Amino acid sequence: MPPLIQQISTAHTPESFTERLRGQGTVLLRGGWSGSPQSRYSFVAARPFLSFRSFGSRCELVSGGQTHVQFGNPWRALDSLMARYELLDEMDLPYPLGGCFGFWGYDLKSFVEPKLSRRAINDLELPECAVGFYDTITVFDHRLEKTWIVSTGLDVDGSRDESRAKSRLDDWAKLLNAAPAQDFAASADRLSEMERCGFRARAAVTSNISRDTFLGWIDQAQRYIRAGDIYQVNLSHRLCVPCPWSGWETYQRLAAFSPAPFAAFLDCGEFQIASSSPELFLQLSGSHILTRPIKGTRPRSADPNRDAQLNYELQTSPKEMAELVMITDLLRNDLGKVCDFGSVQVPELVRLERFAQVQHLVSTVEGQLRRDVTHFAAFASCFPGGSITGAPKFRAMEIIDELEPIARGPYTGALGFLGFNRESRLSILIRSAVCREQMAYFNVGAGIVADSIPEAEYDETLAKAGGFIAAMERNVWEPRMDTNEHESGNRC
Repeated sequence: MPPLIQQISTAHTPESFTERLRGQGTVLLRGGWSGSPQSRYSFVAARPFLSFRSFGSRCELVSGGQTHVQFGNPWRALDSLMARYELLDEMDLPYPLGGCFGFWGYDLKSFVEPKLSRRAINDLELPECAVGFYDTITVFDHRLEKTWIVSTGLDVDGSRDESRAKSRLDDWAKLLNAAPAQDFAASADRLSEMERCGFRARAAVTSNISRDTFLGWIDQAQRYIRAGDIYQVNLSHRLCVPCPWSGWETYQRLAAFSPAPFAAFLDCGEFQIASSSPELFLQLSGSHILTRPIKGTRPRSADPNRDAQLNYELQTSPKEMAELVMITDLLRNDLGKVCDFGSVQVPELVRLERFAQVQHLVSTVEGQLRRDVTHFAAFASCFPGGSITGAPKFRAMEIIDELEPIARGPYTGALGFLGFNRESRLSILIRSAVCREQMAYFNVGAGIVADSIPEAEYDETLAKAGGFIAAMERNVWEPRMDTNEHESGNRC
């Protein structure tokens, strides 16, 4: 049976429909806030027929209220599940016909590169991977201003049932036909409303390390560069702030201050992820694969003259240009491992893209997958993204493990979906908050090269946190670093 696809007229926005489905394994991938063709659609998914989490080699599969535990490589377990649910003979559409939605954390790298050590402390005790398999999704097309419900009728064993598909479609149609409870469109107006209702709080921002420690890391990284170990490495630290509101409200605030082409909200039960990521990791459509690495950052300014000055400074910086070219070449190599020989191209080497808080330089790399390579295999082979590790990638990740004391968790992993019909999209998990137990955690990093100025690199990390801090508090802020740095699992 083919999947059921129904266009529906609805007053719901992606946010209002997500609000209606909250608490049901809900995922919102929010597009439509940029001219990027990769963010044309928004997707809302809920009620997965199977959920998957991994903690190291411990893999938990939950369906129908029952939990099954198995041990092994999470990538292999997920690959076998994806093969069970593929719908490769269905109609050619530019959006997924159901799929695997969720996040894959940075520390899954240890199963891609088994020789990498595991030194960092997982102090938040988060799963390294949390995804759901969804048979029904809603698609919002922001270009055509149309909405579709997709219902496949898939069940855990891979079978498809027409009555199940029809029942699920009817349930979702009723929800979309009902009037939204209120306007949940993320905007500055919405933010002001929240503040009037008492959602404002003074942000006591802390970092897991001091400024001097981060500068020391940069010094050590540059020693490795001078020794010829690496050309570039991405180093990060983690900010945290008390967060009296829910992860969903944090998403709305973050989206209001820092809208981005790959904004997302992911409800993982005891924690939530609110993302305003500007960076595409992989876009896969059939045999076509595309990646868009970001390197080079400057803050935005409300003063047009200063903003133009920062723009010019970014585009004429030899350091920023060299860094982007280096990472573009790394990703050409990554795609070359899974693509037909000679098919990998770089249609855009350097392009300026501006966002609410920062501006970046971006490249585009694309190719044609080999016939024997699935989307999931390509994803695993390229993981994690080179733009947030360094070059050469393996040695850069060793140095990250050596210097960073706490696990990155979701940060610099990937968030998105692998469609059952070979339509897949994954963003790099940056500019993203993990909300848990009335705290919000937000990692920030910088790419270090030979001529990096340590103080400027540290300042760049704070500029990248601008949208997050503005979402937490409108006032001018100064980061207060913990005097008791993280050496033994301190939560902040």
